[in-house]
Amino acid sequence: MKKNEDRRVRKTKKAMTEALAALLEKKPLNEISVREISEIADINRGTFYLHYRDIYDMVERLQNEIFEEFNQIVDQHEPKANSEELFPMLVELMNLLSENASLAKVLIGKNGDAAFVDKLKNVVREKCFIDVRKQFGIKNDAEFNYFYHYIVSGCIGIFSEWLNSGMKESPQEMADFIGRMIISSVRAVE
Repeated sequence: MKKNEDRRVRKTKKAMTEALAALLEKKPLNEISVREISEIADINRGTFYLHYRDIYDMVERLQNEIFEEFNQIVDQHEPKANSEELFPMLVELMNLLSENASLAKVLIGKNGDAAFVDKLKNVVREKCFIDVRKQFGIKNDAEFNYFYHYIVSGCIGIFSEWLNSGMKESPQEMADFIGRMIISSVRAVE
């Protein structure tokens, strides 16, 4: 959510987001009503419509906000396959997931949005893995493709498990673990 919004607006949007996330854990999006979100968020329906056209607009905007922040984090770093450069980016990504845990859990969890996950994967491929491919001279397209899917799917699986298991480890601990997994995998293809 945007930092320059009024505190009350942020609080209302957060309540609606948490209500949506709670409902998405129980049933698919097409079975959720504005009335249910409003009741759980303790707002009236008119307040919902001040912010969103409908539930699909809400989901799209929430996804775009997270995707935009994800993109900014990746853009701020030049991810290479070494821990010194990889770790700061991973910490920021884990903090992003932690700050948006209820929504991230349903977007990338077992019943998550495949299109959203694919968007994230494509950003990682374009902005991170092309450099890794050059850095390690992986010329075989099939080998590169398998390697990329192995790493990205593993990371998403770790994100999902961390969120679903209650985020017992800190974002820094998770970033360190993921970084070690990525680096050991990169060394395997050197």
